[in-house]
Amino acid sequence: MDKLQVLELLEATQQFEKKLNLALMYSGLRIPQFRVMLFLEKSGNITVSDLSRYMNVTRATMSVLVNQLLTAGVVKSRSNIKDKRSFYIVLTESGLRRLELARREVQLVEDRISTAFDSATIEALNHFSRELLSKA
Repeated sequence: MDKLQVLELLEATQQFEKKLNLALMYSGLRIPQFRVMLFLEKSGNITVSDLSRYMNVTRATMSVLVNQLLTAGVVKSRSNIKDKRSFYIVLTESGLRRLELARREVQLVEDRISTAFDSATIEALNHFSRELLSKA
């Protein structure tokens, strides 16, 4: 029976992460910030608590991340009428522009890596990623 070479998979993932971080550097974002901004673009308004659940991190970790994004001016807070103790996070116009720049940079990395594989391999890797995430 074949076994998954977990350490090799981890090393390959780390190499991809390095390339992605380098590409995102041009937009001034890191991967967690990029992921949060992508989610905000889809969701519109969301609380820090909901973001922490989505990103699978503690609320404290998400608070630090959101504060960095607030300081950078890429998100802003809105009052939560239902709960005065919390607030909603939304993207700013500047955030939308930065997200678009980051998205283009990530697309270049994806395109470069994708050309190294045939369609069947890409399909298998994408399937593997989805399966792995569903079991996490």
